[in-house]
Amino acid sequence: MLLTKLHIPPAGNNVVRRLSLHEKLNSGLSRKLILVSAPAGYGKTTLLSDWIIHAEIPAAWLSLDNGDNDPAVFFNYLISGIQSIHKEFGQSALRLLNSPNSPSVESITSLLINEILNIKRNFLLVLDDFHLIKNNEVLKLVSYLLEHIPGNIHIVILTRSDPALSVSRLRSQHQLVELRSSDLSFSTNDIFVLFNKKLKLGLSVDDVYALETRTEGWIAGLQLTALSMRGRENIPKFIQDLKGDNRYIMDYLMEEVLKVQTDDIKDFLLQTSILEQLSAPLCNSVLGRNDSQLILETLEKNNMFVIPLDAERTWYRYHHLFADLLKQRLLLQSDSNLERLHNKACAWYYENSLPELAINHALVTRNFEQAIMILSRNVERMWEIGQHSAILRYGNLLPDEVIKGNHEFALYYSWILITTGQAAESEKYLHYAQKAIDSVIRGDGSAKKDIPDNKFLFGKLATTLAYMKLFSAPPETIIKYSEIAINNLSGSNPLWIGWAWYFIGNAELVRGDVYKGLDAFNRSLEHSKKTDNIYLIATITSAIVSRRCALGQYRNAFALCADTLSLMSRRGFSGIAKVEWTFTGLFSMMSVIQCIWTNYDEALENAKTAYRLSENARDIRYKIMALLACSYALHAVDDKEGAFDKIGELEDVLNRYKIAPFLAATYIGWKIYLLIEKHEIDKAADFAKEVGLGHDLKITFETLYSYIYFARLLLRQNEYIRAEELMSEIYVIAKEANGIERLIDLKLVYVLMYLSRNEHEKALSEIIDALEMAADENLIMHFLFDLDQTSVLLNEVYRRYADGKTRISDSFMQKFRLAVDSKIRQSKRSRDLGLSTREIGILKFIAEDLSNQEIADKMFISINTIKTHLKNIYLKLGVDSRTKAVKKAKLLSLV
Repeated sequence: MLLTKLHIPPAGNNVVRRLSLHEKLNSGLSRKLILVSAPAGYGKTTLLSDWIIHAEIPAAWLSLDNGDNDPAVFFNYLISGIQSIHKEFGQSALRLLNSPNSPSVESITSLLINEILNIKRNFLLVLDDFHLIKNNEVLKLVSYLLEHIPGNIHIVILTRSDPALSVSRLRSQHQLVELRSSDLSFSTNDIFVLFNKKLKLGLSVDDVYALETRTEGWIAGLQLTALSMRGRENIPKFIQDLKGDNRYIMDYLMEEVLKVQTDDIKDFLLQTSILEQLSAPLCNSVLGRNDSQLILETLEKNNMFVIPLDAERTWYRYHHLFADLLKQRLLLQSDSNLERLHNKACAWYYENSLPELAINHALVTRNFEQAIMILSRNVERMWEIGQHSAILRYGNLLPDEVIKGNHEFALYYSWILITTGQAAESEKYLHYAQKAIDSVIRGDGSAKKDIPDNKFLFGKLATTLAYMKLFSAPPETIIKYSEIAINNLSGSNPLWIGWAWYFIGNAELVRGDVYKGLDAFNRSLEHSKKTDNIYLIATITSAIVSRRCALGQYRNAFALCADTLSLMSRRGFSGIAKVEWTFTGLFSMMSVIQCIWTNYDEALENAKTAYRLSENARDIRYKIMALLACSYALHAVDDKEGAFDKIGELEDVLNRYKIAPFLAATYIGWKIYLLIEKHEIDKAADFAKEVGLGHDLKITFETLYSYIYFARLLLRQNEYIRAEELMSEIYVIAKEANGIERLIDLKLVYVLMYLSRNEHEKALSEIIDALEMAADENLIMHFLFDLDQTSVLLNEVYRRYADGKTRISDSFMQKFRLAVDSKIRQSKRSRDLGLSTREIGILKFIAEDLSNQEIADKMFISINTIKTHLKNIYLKLGVDSRTKAVKKAKLLSLV
């Protein structure tokens, strides 16, 4: 970390104090944002620095550069800057950042906002040179911070152009103070003070007015003019010769300034312009001299656009505009001279443990071998501290062959490509590693030369190959890669071992062994908890929970979700779960569980949270889980239209990505059910054919869900023999795995089959068996899907329960009857009034006095759709207002 970036630049000895602008800045101490936007050379930094120092305002200052377009780097500097105000600030966020988590911008920013609230003083956060920020994630970060900013912090942005932030909204909310070039330009009075009182140049009033006319108060131009005037006899003529726009004047004045320098100083200025920051040891090394400290101090003293970056005068930088002009002139020199300077700078930075700066200089001269050498020694650290954007950037700049030949960089670069959905792209970089590992699997040693000497590196490469091939290779291949990984890794690599066991778990599930899969997941979770990698912990927990639910172990699954959220809280990440996309899976599964338990309000709230989190998810599985959970929750509250809409949204995602069999089976089975419910049997049959059901059946526990609903479809098509054969096969697999939920689902299909044959006693036996299985885990929702057909059995179920002829518990039966009665009443009212289930849902929200926007948010639909439904509700109830609609709904017991 370059601490010089956090230093408040001194205003300088010749600063012109501009009290009227200070007053305007003071008004910003009660606003969210102070925006100082003007082209280069208008004194933005100097003005803010002078104001802060003169008014003794607590401030965290961050001088931005191109490297800050990496969100992890930006966050680290941001936190370090605020630590100058409050030493304990940001510890939890740093732990999360300095790990391979790739946490979302919202989660880190939320953590920081909560900690800012604990700082018991007002302060400024100054972001200088903000125009250099182009990264959307960093811009989103600052937007989110501005939107949720606590009252004790005020952000100051210094920029050459207006940032891509909601400036107009802040302006309309009176939360913005703006300074533009027209405000910053020197007046004739300012020019008089600078030239005559500060620099003692003795300009006449006419000269001052002429300068103001020629430069329009442009401060950088005025400063260069002052440097150019030294030793001149005819100052009025020199001023009259200044013509053209600012760029022309700047070029002209630069020539004048350089003309009066000695050749030695001129060379120093030009050759050091390649350096973003200057120190005497660095300049001495690059230029082969030993007097750089004296030169730097002399340049500063002579106002030569040299800015000290620390109190000790160890580090400096040139004014950005001055540096740009110097670089333009340096480029006119020979390429070999430029290459020599960059190579020396690269060597000095590398020897002084500043690898990122060394790499940048190597890349400028296309010295790719040097760049990859430095990267290979630092890429693991960069990956571990979350600098994934930087690794991607370097990977995009390096030739493919260079990357392929370096196992270390290829490993981490490929991992990041896979996590960002570019698994196919990563394959070419792991070519040599795959050859080596495949030869180990075959035992022929044909690629021995490609096997790294480092066992840990070999193990990590094997883990990455398993990740890359997770959804494309046979499960046996994934298991072999993962086992090689585990055999080469050690207890000091819990993160990598955790991932390897996770991949084994997925492969075992594909092979159909749910218990081996769960055992591998549990081992993975055990290793993952030794790390702070919330992504790995949340991913494994979601996988375990979804499979436990399939086995009917809902209480255990829900407890595991709660335990994981509690673990995050104990580790200092409280509050992060509802803003971090990695928790999408947990909230999705909690929503499904609460639907099954008929806790509809909680189910909808968790589905809404999962849906919101999934919008930022980098893992496509989470988007799918959230959309399935939303569809299920909406259906549970009888919003069948909304449930089907979410399936449509899900299919937009599926068209672009390949997904795991378990998720695919869930989507397929659920869509078939929804189509059957809509009486669109032909569409359901076409869909089943399209996804491959009915041909060469490959049934595993992972895919049972889709086949259970395919069996329902076959019954509706009167294909009883095919249906019964399929159901028998499903039963064997579900029974072998002791998959309670799947057995319940299957038994309910048997109930429908027996009812269609008028075999009521067999149907009754099956539904009682299913209820007895469901009682321990409180699985109610399954029985509410087909009440229009199964309700004829319920009186006899209740009688046998009352006679003690079932093993159904009292508490479960009580909840079951309440849920059934409520569902039947609601369906009857809906039919009688002609109101759709969605319209009844809207009525309930109106009764709670929710606004149209709040209802839209809760129901996952647009506000225009809500307005359309309201018109239909008024028409059907014969009313003309919300109040009358609620009154009528209460009379009819709708709410």
